[in-house]
Amino acid sequence: MAWSDLVASLTEDGYLVAQWESSFAAVPRHPFIPAQCWAHREDGTVTELDREARPLEWEKAVTSDMALVLAKENGRPTTSASMPRMVAMMLRELDVRDGNTLLEIGAGTGWNSALASHRLGSGSVTTIEVDVHFAERAAARLKAVGFTPRVVWGDGAKGWEAEAPYERFIATCAVQHVPYSWVEQTQGVMVVPWGNGMCNGALLRLESDGRAATGKVVEEASFMWMTGHAPADWPQESEEPEDSEGDRSSTGTDPRVLTPNEARFAVGLGVPGCRYGVDWGDAPKGADCTLWLTDGKSTASVRYMPEGTSFPVRQSGPRRLWHEVEAAYHWWEGQGRPGFGRFGLTVDGDGERAWLDSSDNPLPFQST
Repeated sequence: MAWSDLVASLTEDGYLVAQWESSFAAVPRHPFIPAQCWAHREDGTVTELDREARPLEWEKAVTSDMALVLAKENGRPTTSASMPRMVAMMLRELDVRDGNTLLEIGAGTGWNSALASHRLGSGSVTTIEVDVHFAERAAARLKAVGFTPRVVWGDGAKGWEAEAPYERFIATCAVQHVPYSWVEQTQGVMVVPWGNGMCNGALLRLESDGRAATGKVVEEASFMWMTGHAPADWPQESEEPEDSEGDRSSTGTDPRVLTPNEARFAVGLGVPGCRYGVDWGDAPKGADCTLWLTDGKSTASVRYMPEGTSFPVRQSGPRRLWHEVEAAYHWWEGQGRPGFGRFGLTVDGDGERAWLDSSDNPLPFQST
């Protein structure tokens, strides 16, 4: 697929709106993608790409609507170039106007900043990157194609007060909690990937006046976590709580209820700091499995058996995570199983509050 074909398909599908079409056509992502990276396809397969060894394969991946992983640590992706569809969708939600200034959190490859610079002018764009090497490479790539936005090396959670306020704000990494500094530095639209330990998968569009920001989820979206926002690690054996054998009980709630993304997202809001995992053992999916939960200090497990109507539970640590998960799930069911688009968030000087349908209807549990 040629780059022009991809631009046409994104436009036809409604991801790429007219005010960004010329920028996408003029600024393909080729110059911003390193010679070696990995293509993560929607079917779950991963392909290692090498421009020097297999140039046609590299070219095809770069001009396709797929995410490209640029760096890994211990085998886990740490930096990526988002799918062009996602980039176009986020820029669409920004609803930019001529003369707007923009702050971007997460320079990454520099491509997003290049698109914004083409649309708004380099002098109107500031991007901040926590990794000095990525910041330097992004600045070099931008300069090579004729753009000179302000590229800052620093902690994106603090924003960049020197040029505030900004009329538009975009984050290219996911957060569990929206830093208030972002709200204070923005007087306009904010587009922020928002997730929790159970589901990294929502895109917020907030309106900020510099004192408070509020808005709803507009799409499903999964991004790399911003530094310090990733879910808690599983406890090491030496860190197991003293009551590691835990409380034993049983539940009539099938632990597989967390399968839908919408359920996990809602439950994650109700059980802050909790992450999950599923152990299938050697059995095929649909047979015995165990749901594991942790917040880094407490753990819980629930074993599913196809023939069972009651499932064994074990919980240890200061929290009873399964009880919290079960309560949040039943709340979600009681609300009619709401999808992503019914959730929203308000952030102000008093903290943040997740809500359902309206900011006047906060969740019965705090998101912080």
